[in-house]
Amino acid sequence: MADHCPLCQRPKKSPSEFCDFHYAVQANLERAYAVWCKSFGDNLTIGDYYARLEKKDETGAAVKVLIQYLRNKGGVA
Repeated sequence: MADHCPLCQRPKKSPSEFCDFHYAVQANLERAYAVWCKSFGDNLTIGDYYARLEKKDETGAAVKVLIQYLRNKGGVA
């Protein structure tokens, strides 16, 4: 379904591939990466960032699902 979020099948937020909820999750994930880079140094790769988040108990299910989707899509090592 091209007009639905690939993670939950809700209607997409145009022009994103995600619904409003997962679009917000992605935006928060990207903003937090910039903060983490300031804390851990610019050598923190997006793959390392995702791996660290996945290991944290505090990381929500929506974030983990989005990370897995992005990995499967081929955008992240």
